[in-house]
Amino acid sequence: MTAPSGHKTGLYARRAAVPPPRWRDVARQRGMLLALAISLLIAAWVAFSLLTLRQQSLESELRMLDALSSALAAQADGTLAVADTTLRATVDELAGGAIVPGSPHAQETLRTRASALPFRKLLVLDAQGLEVAASNRPVLAVASHAAATYFRHARKAGGAGLYVGLPQYVPGLDDPVIPLSRPWLSEDGHFVGLVVLLADPEFLDAGFARGAPTRDTGLGIYRRDGGVLSDGPGENSAKLLPPALSRALWEQPDPEAARIVEEGERRRLVAPRLLQRAPLLLVVTRDASAVLAGWREHARLVAAFVASALLVTLGLSLRNAREQQWRRANEAVLAAERERALYAFQAAREGAWEWDLATGETYMSPRMKELMGLAPDEPAPRGEALAALHGIHPDDVAPLRQAMQAHLDGRSAEFSFTLRVDAGAGAWRHVRWRGRSLRDGDGALSLFVGTAYDVSAEVAADQQARRLDDQLQRARRLEALGTLAGGVAHDFNNILAAVLGWSERAREAVAEGSPIARHLDHVLQAGRRGKSLVERVLSFTRSGARVRQPFRVQPVIEEVLDLLGASVPAQVQVRRELGAPDAVALGDSTALFEATMNLCNNALQAMPGGGELCITLAQKTVSEPRALWQGLLAPGPWLRLSVADTGTGIAAEALPHLFEPFFTTKGPQRGTGLGLAVVHGVVSDMGGAIDVHTRPGQGACFELYLPLAPQAVAMEAGDDSHVPRGQGQVVLVVDDEPALVELLEEQLAELGYEPRGFSDAQEALRVFTARPGEFDLLVSDQAMPRLTGVELAQRLLQLRPELPVLIATGFGGPDFEARAEAAGALQVVHKPLERAELARAVDRALRRPPPLGMNQRQKVG
Repeated sequence: MTAPSGHKTGLYARRAAVPPPRWRDVARQRGMLLALAISLLIAAWVAFSLLTLRQQSLESELRMLDALSSALAAQADGTLAVADTTLRATVDELAGGAIVPGSPHAQETLRTRASALPFRKLLVLDAQGLEVAASNRPVLAVASHAAATYFRHARKAGGAGLYVGLPQYVPGLDDPVIPLSRPWLSEDGHFVGLVVLLADPEFLDAGFARGAPTRDTGLGIYRRDGGVLSDGPGENSAKLLPPALSRALWEQPDPEAARIVEEGERRRLVAPRLLQRAPLLLVVTRDASAVLAGWREHARLVAAFVASALLVTLGLSLRNAREQQWRRANEAVLAAERERALYAFQAAREGAWEWDLATGETYMSPRMKELMGLAPDEPAPRGEALAALHGIHPDDVAPLRQAMQAHLDGRSAEFSFTLRVDAGAGAWRHVRWRGRSLRDGDGALSLFVGTAYDVSAEVAADQQARRLDDQLQRARRLEALGTLAGGVAHDFNNILAAVLGWSERAREAVAEGSPIARHLDHVLQAGRRGKSLVERVLSFTRSGARVRQPFRVQPVIEEVLDLLGASVPAQVQVRRELGAPDAVALGDSTALFEATMNLCNNALQAMPGGGELCITLAQKTVSEPRALWQGLLAPGPWLRLSVADTGTGIAAEALPHLFEPFFTTKGPQRGTGLGLAVVHGVVSDMGGAIDVHTRPGQGACFELYLPLAPQAVAMEAGDDSHVPRGQGQVVLVVDDEPALVELLEEQLAELGYEPRGFSDAQEALRVFTARPGEFDLLVSDQAMPRLTGVELAQRLLQLRPELPVLIATGFGGPDFEARAEAAGALQVVHKPLERAELARAVDRALRRPPPLGMNQRQKVG
C-alpha cells in the first residue's frame, strides 16, 4: 500500500515500504508480539496510575473537606463564644443584683444586649419556667417553659455550663429556634432560674453557603445522642448521616480525623470536627461517587486509549509517548488545581494575595484591594512594598514586616498578623492577614500566598468584653471599700455625737470669753471638721444624708468658677464653655458644687508649670447605649459636665484605684484621698456616669454625665437659724450607747420636751407595749443589738399606726432611707446631731401628717 506523496511520512511511510512478510515477517511478528507485550505492560502501568490518581483524588478531597470543617468549626465556636459570654454576663449580673427581673432597667438591658447579637431574643426564666424578663417585649406571664427540654435539663443537671438544645418551638414564637441557655444559681448552688438565648436554626452554619466547594457537599452538626442540630442552609436532610453513624464518630479514637465511611452500598467522605464551646460534632460530607465522577471519565478515556493501542501496535510508542506526556501534564494541572482550590477556599470569605519571591510580582484580589483601601484598578505594589501600603497604620508596618520575615526565615510555621487599615473619617479597620510560603522542587522559596479578612467586629467585641470586665471589677472593689468605709463612719459618728453633744452643752454652761470657752470652741471646731470628713466618706458609700431636689446646674458651676478665680495661678488659663443655662438636674446642689471644686483643684495641682483648664457644660442626646469608664449611659437626654486640663495626666497604674477612698498620689501631707471618691458618690447618687480620658504628660479630662430632670420645681429653704421648741410632748429615746441616751434626754428636755430614754430596745418595746398612748414620738438609733431601729419602729407602729418615727443613724447602708420610709419612718437624720439640728428634726416629725395605717402598709418591704 503506497501513500500519496505529502500525506504519509515517517512511520507510516516506512510501513508502506516494507516488503511482504518472509522470515522478516516472522521477525516482525515477533516484534509485534514484543510490542504487544510492551503494550500490556504499559496498560498495567496505566491502570496502576489510575488507581493511584483515584486515591490522590480522594485524599485531596478529604483534605479540602477537613479544611472546610475546621474553618466552619472555628466560626461556630466564635458564635457560641459570643452567646456564652452574653449568657455568662447576664447570669453574673442577675446573681449580683445588677439586673432585677421585672424592672424596666432589666428589659432595657436585655434589649440592648440582644440587639448587638445575631439572635432572636434573650429571656430570663424563673425556677418555675415562667418568663420574668425578655429582650424584645414585655414578658409573657402565662408563657411557661417548664416542659421545654432545655429547662428540664437545667433543673436536672444543676451545673452552670452552656447548654445547646435541638431546634424546637418555644412560647411566643411561630418558627422553630435553637435555645442556648445557662442556669442562674444562687450563692449556695440552688437553681434560681435560667437565661436563654433563642437563635435561628441556621445560626451555626451561616458561612457554609459561601465556603462549600460544590453543591453536593453536605454539612451536619450532631449531638452525642445522635440529635441533629443543623443540616446546613435550606433543606439538606438527605445529606445527613444516619444516627448510628453519627454516634459512632464520637467513639472513634481520633474523632476529628477525616475518613471514608461505608453506609450500606454508599461510600461517603466525612470530615468531623469537635466544637470547643459545646459538646457538638460538626461533620462535612460528600459522596465518594460524586468525588470520583471526574476520575471515572478520565479512566474511560485512558481505557479507550489502551484498547486502541492494543489494536494499533505500530503507533503504540508514539501514542504511548503522547499519553505519558498528557498524563504528566494532567497530573501537574491537577496538582496546581488542588493547591489553588485550597487557597481559593481559604480566600472565599475575604481577600487573597500572592507574592512571587523570585520576580517580586504580587497579586491582590479585588476584595483584598478593597480591604486595604486600594482602588480596583490600582496596581498592587511590588515585593516588600506589599507590607507598607499607604493605608496601613504606621505603627503596624514594622511589626508586619517582622512577622512576614519570621515566617520566610522558618522561625514561625504559619504567618498570621492583625493590622489596622485606614477606613476614613478617622476610623481604623482591623484586617487579619494569614498565609504561608511555598518552595520549589529544589527547596528554595518561590511563592508567598495568603488570605485576609475583616475582623473589626471581633476586635471590637473583645475590647468591649474587656471594658465591661474591668468596669465590673472596679464596681465590686468600690462596693467593698464603701461597705468598709461606711462601717468605720458609723462607729466614728457615735463617738463624734457624744463629743459634739457634750462639748456643746459644756460650752453653754461657761462664760463667754473665758479660757474654757475658747478651749471648748476649739473642741467643737475639731468635732465639726471630723463630722465633715465623715460626711465625705458617706458620700462615697452613697449612704449619707441626701438632698433630692431639682436645681439649675449652670449657676452652681458658675459659682465654683467665681470662687476658684482668686486661687488660679497666673500661668494657668481658665476657659469656660457653659451652654446649658436652663438645664435642671435632680440631686444635691451643694454636693455637686463640692465635686466640681474637687475636680478643678485636682486639675490645677496637675499643672504646676501652667497650662489650660477648660470647663464645659452642655446638653447631649445619646442615641445608643454606651459603656463609660464608670457606669452605663442609656439612650436619652443627658447633661455633660467636662473638666479638662493640660497637665501631667494620670499614670496607668493609678487608674484602677481612681475613685477609691483614701487613695491619693499627692503624698500624706497634701491630700486625704477623698476628693474623687466624693465625685464618684455624688454622680452615682444622681444616677449619672463618669468617663475618664488621660494620657501621661498630655493632661486628663473628666466627663460627668447627669440625667436631666423633666422640669424645675421651686423649693423654698427654711430658716435654719430658728430653733423650734416643744410643748411637753413625750419622746421615746432609744440608743444602745448610754452616753448618747443621756445626752439626747438633756437636749430634748431643754427644748421643751419630756424624754424617756432607754439603752435597750427590748426594754423600750416592753414599756411602749404597756402604755402605747403615752408617747408622742419615737427617736431611735438604727444599729442596735437584737433589734434595729427599723425593726423597733415596725413593732411600735403595729401597736400605734399614727406614731411619728424619727430614725438616727451613723451609717445605714445603701438605700437605707427608702427602707426606713417603707417601714413607716417619717424622717431619717444622720449622726452626729447638734442641738439645733435635733430641734428642727423633732419639730418636722411632729408637724408632718401621720403615716399610713398598717392595713395600708402591710406589703411595704
